[in-house]
Amino acid sequence: MLSLRSLSVVFVLVAFAVPLACGSSADTPASTDPDGGTGPVPTTPMPTTTTPTPGPDSGPPPDVTYPIKHVIVVVKENHTFDNYFGSFPGAEGTSTYKTSDGMTHPVPHATDKVPHDTSHAHSAGLVDYNNGKMDGWDLPGSSAASTGDLQPYGQYQETDIPNYWQYAKHYTLADHFHSEMIGPSFPGHLEVLAAQAGWAIGNPSSLPYWGCDQNNATITILDQATCKEKSVAPCFDIPSIPDILPSGVDWKFYGTQFPVFNEVWSMFDGVKSIRQDGAKWAKVVQYDQFDADIAAKTLPEVTFLVNQDADSEHPALGIGGFDVGGVCSGENWTVRHLNKVMTSDYWKDTVILFTMDDFGGWYDHVPPPRQYGCDPKAPYGLGFRLPLIIISPYAKPGFIFKETAEHASIARFIEKIFHSTKTLHDLDPAAQDAQANDLLNAFDFKQTPLLPLVLTERTCP
Repeated sequence: MLSLRSLSVVFVLVAFAVPLACGSSADTPASTDPDGGTGPVPTTPMPTTTTPTPGPDSGPPPDVTYPIKHVIVVVKENHTFDNYFGSFPGAEGTSTYKTSDGMTHPVPHATDKVPHDTSHAHSAGLVDYNNGKMDGWDLPGSSAASTGDLQPYGQYQETDIPNYWQYAKHYTLADHFHSEMIGPSFPGHLEVLAAQAGWAIGNPSSLPYWGCDQNNATITILDQATCKEKSVAPCFDIPSIPDILPSGVDWKFYGTQFPVFNEVWSMFDGVKSIRQDGAKWAKVVQYDQFDADIAAKTLPEVTFLVNQDADSEHPALGIGGFDVGGVCSGENWTVRHLNKVMTSDYWKDTVILFTMDDFGGWYDHVPPPRQYGCDPKAPYGLGFRLPLIIISPYAKPGFIFKETAEHASIARFIEKIFHSTKTLHDLDPAAQDAQANDLLNAFDFKQTPLLPLVLTERTCP
């Protein structure tokens, strides 16, 4: 433009993407504690530039029993960290953007309903990246070049997304969480599920299914042996998170669909071992089943809650007769479903991870700290920063998690929480989870559990 062991995990990964798609900083570093984060959020904005702490596998040793039984991963569409939280107190944000001539300018205010999409192709992202200077949005071939206006530099304020800010203030906000690669929705969503995307750099050539169901479709990958692009079918023989879950730990994907589709839109469609196994594909269901499973007390340990239609928060798509709503309506959708968790027995042992699928062409001023892929001058990844809100009774309250993390950290966290005996990287070296931050330093499992935060949906403009 998605018998039980001593603990189980429900991940709510909120990422932003749809089948068609898919904000200079101060020089004073923020103080950090030994865990790699800052303390309670200050009362006034303090944008900072800091050197994030790497911190993979930095949490408790593997024999620790965690008080977590469910992980919910919520994935929404197409926003960078600066775009949503660039003015968040204590986070590494910005009130200006930089252009390739070295000039800085104040960021404009983003609109609730963004009138048109912005290129977030791999090629455009590399121009934006501009060899790590993060000032290429004004250059030919960039994301901004696709719009002809200042839209990609836009930034939302707390008044625009107050409930997301409430989650971030009460629980933990990660301000150095990166997409796994520079590019659009298909690889972004797949990396959430598999810690890799088969080296895909774009979206499939045709709609609607974006995977094994799409006959005659192709997708461009970057062949790591030759470092050349080639076209393959968007049906990948790669492992995914269900493959590393121990016996007794179940999963389900709750997704949406455009009115013209006849099945749930999920990047599990692009994972051959899931799509071609009837029993596994039966775990890919409509999003309204999420609320029903909570009410029936049948929510699996690991779940993905993904919206790719009208409430995805994706910019306008220009589809005749149908289009996405806006940021407000998307936030309401998220609140509606998280309230179900907050008011249930599941809250006491749940972790919710809210994030995006990709950068959506929006500006972010922090360069990715790690480059990988066959060409260091045109890296496959890491991509740009995305929002990550960590919501749990055991998330450090009012905490900004400053360690470098990435999409693959989701898989790594699940592996740690469930004591998986193998990583996805063990099954396929292309998977990035083994080296990824495990997010455990965002938690204090000995603290008095935090109360749930039930929020009110807003009247949208």
